[in-house]
Amino acid sequence: MSMIVARMQKMKAENLTGIGNHNQRKTENHSNKEIDIDRSYLNYDLVDNTQSYKKDIEKFINEKKSSPRAIRKDAVLVNEWIISSDRKFFENLSEGETENFFARVKDYFAENFGEDNIRYATVHLDETTPHMHMGIVPFDKDNKLSAKRVFNRVALQDIQEELPKYLQEVGFEIERGQRGSERKNLTVPEFKEMKDEQKEIEREIEIKKDELLAYTKDRALKTTLDDIKFKREMKEIEVPTGEKTLFGREITETVKKPTGNLIISEKDFKSIQDFNSYSKKREVKFLNLLDTDLYKENEGLKAENKELIRENQELKNSNNKTLGSFNRLKEENTFLRDEISDLKSEISLIYQSTKSFLKERTDDIEAFKSSFKELVQNVSEKLNLKGLNSYFKKEYDKDNPIKTKNKLEFDIESLKRRSAETNKVNKKEKTKTNNRGMDR
Repeated sequence: MSMIVARMQKMKAENLTGIGNHNQRKTENHSNKEIDIDRSYLNYDLVDNTQSYKKDIEKFINEKKSSPRAIRKDAVLVNEWIISSDRKFFENLSEGETENFFARVKDYFAENFGEDNIRYATVHLDETTPHMHMGIVPFDKDNKLSAKRVFNRVALQDIQEELPKYLQEVGFEIERGQRGSERKNLTVPEFKEMKDEQKEIEREIEIKKDELLAYTKDRALKTTLDDIKFKREMKEIEVPTGEKTLFGREITETVKKPTGNLIISEKDFKSIQDFNSYSKKREVKFLNLLDTDLYKENEGLKAENKELIRENQELKNSNNKTLGSFNRLKEENTFLRDEISDLKSEISLIYQSTKSFLKERTDDIEAFKSSFKELVQNVSEKLNLKGLNSYFKKEYDKDNPIKTKNKLEFDIESLKRRSAETNKVNKKEKTKTNNRGMDR
């Protein structure tokens, strides 16, 4: 039996234009050599809520989101699902059955993740194997955008389990992929393209590593500012002593005072210049590092982690409230069970007491039965008008079980025999009476 292919990829704002051009075949130059542009007219849309992926999807999100806060630039805006199977599976389907297959898949996702959250569902028939690109905006039930909550690990496992069963129920012979397997159903060109992309990614990683090493392995200065030797520049000045000569002139003395300048060697001055140049280069590299994707991604992850911690705390608080409500309901349920049990016992006692009371005061047993039955029916009817079950009548029904069919048939036959015997007796009496009349 063929296996379902249902794999998901996350789309951020910067990915939407490219994936839109690919899905809508807005260009004739494709890196995927499996695309036959002469057959592209066979492609069709099951859902077409957008002409410009980026513009229309961002507009939809801003109109629907419950929070007034702006969407983060690195947020996942669309979870794109690629749905397919192997070539043999589609070769056994007619054109109408193939269309029904993709329509049923779309219905499954619409039922579980919201019809209006599916912004596009495009079926490609111009490649080797038919497949569908379906974009779902990850809004939760509170209209909060969160791919991590909507398509978490449990949800992804449920899709892999439930989707093939859903398709089997509507007549498609297909099963889920291997459990725990990362195998993808790729054509040879797709596999080669994936390997080329992998090599390119590995090259980019090596470049990033080299850049980071460059930041951490700068030329170390041989001399630090702590090693700089200097001395203060001094100059001699004349200052008054406050004493006077015999001729009345004030006596002065020569003292040395700092000029505010420092004297360093030419070598140390060169070291300071080197340090200044080194500091400027470090500052430039640091600013460049702040502008790299790696740093931005790290900052984004920090913000996301902070948001997840907040949401986790909210869930904990909500869970504690729910647990408290559950415990209160559990206690109330136990109390009500005990109270209902007591009421049933009380009703049973009232029933028996009423029955004994009326029976002791009625000489005719048939009159008692009729009156008691009428009482039970009267109580039952009044309770039924109020939407309540009559446990009083249930006690009566237990006390007076309905006769079985065989018992009823036996009673009917007995009545018939008694009636026939009575008729015979009446006929004999009538004959005797007639005979006596004739004798007279």
